Amino acid sequence: MENNKIMNNNEEVIKTTTEEIVNAASNGGMKKAITIGLAMISGALTYKFIVVPVAAKFKNWRENRKTVATQPKVDIVDGEFTDLDEETEGDSE
Repeated sequence: MENNKIMNNNEEVIKTTTEEIVNAASNGGMKKAITIGLAMISGALTYKFIVVPVAAKFKNWRENRKTVATQPKVDIVDGEFTDLDEETEGDSE
């Protein structure tokens, strides 16, 4: 009788311990899954709202820099042109 009591008690301890181990393991796995999920979501949002706009601004800046460097430098003067030689000839006479 004593042996049966010990065996039943031993089975209960094993059953309880197994349940606690499973609960602890699944809880830890759930935390890992949630952490990985949150990391993926935050990574996607960071990519969408930070990386893509910054890359677009950089690309636009680089393209603008190329066009400024390749534009020809032309001096344009607006105004009337008068020949000084003609005026001085008329004044000196």
